[in-house]
Amino acid sequence: MEKVSIIIPCYNQSKYVIDAIESAAAQTYPEIEIVCINDGSTDETAEIITGIAPKFKQMLFLDQKENKGVVKARNLAISKSTGTYILPLDADDAIEPDYVEKAVKILQNNPEIGVVYCKARYFGSKQGIWKLPEFNKNEMLYTNHVFVSALFRKSDFEKLGGDKEYMNDGYEDWDLWLSFLENGFKFHQIDEFLFNYRQYKEESRTSKITKTQMDNIYKNIISHHFPLFLEEKSFIDKVFRGQLKKLNKYKKLFKIMLFTAIAEFAALIAVLFLLIWT
Repeated sequence: MEKVSIIIPCYNQSKYVIDAIESAAAQTYPEIEIVCINDGSTDETAEIITGIAPKFKQMLFLDQKENKGVVKARNLAISKSTGTYILPLDADDAIEPDYVEKAVKILQNNPEIGVVYCKARYFGSKQGIWKLPEFNKNEMLYTNHVFVSALFRKSDFEKLGGDKEYMNDGYEDWDLWLSFLENGFKFHQIDEFLFNYRQYKEESRTSKITKTQMDNIYKNIISHHFPLFLEEKSFIDKVFRGQLKKLNKYKKLFKIMLFTAIAEFAALIAVLFLLIWT
């Protein structure tokens, strides 16, 4: 039976990390490995994980003394993992016991599918259903609607270059999902509520993102996945008509990249013409 590695990066999550670990350990799928990495926490996160780790023989704890960010932490943990499949899990979230079992079956039986996720609920300071839109490739270009706790093959993750450090401000999962799309993989959403996303009264990592950081995130998404944007038939028209409300401020960047692509194509045609006629 193929192993699944559940990857839990932690930074100052002493209040919640036990919930995440216990939800990972409670999976009905028998071949589970939990890789928990402390990313230089300044609270009692490391001590709590050290104390609970002996309870779980399938658990590997990596204690990184310096805070290097979630991208480096998750990449390191995945590199140390031994599973065929990877399921990232933030240290303040939780998964239902049968999530891994159901997700693995889908990947095993469908090689064209690269990412499996599910429906989700809020818990913590806010309860209820997280109303995610139905998966749509074109809509994924403009906003992420696949959360980080999705199952994928470790071999695919490595081929795609892992989480990218240029996304260290956040939304590294969005960048990864676009890389999966670029390489022709399909996404599948399980029609069950198997993921629990914690809500805070205080600020979360995502809510702390500044306007400048958000601008950098969008610029990186656009510049590193521009061919995907060009694949959408109506994209060019939307850019020049200013119909992309969320991305209108990046219209200039879109145009520069579009004209650059056109110039590169024209140069290629010129070279081919010279080769043919000389």
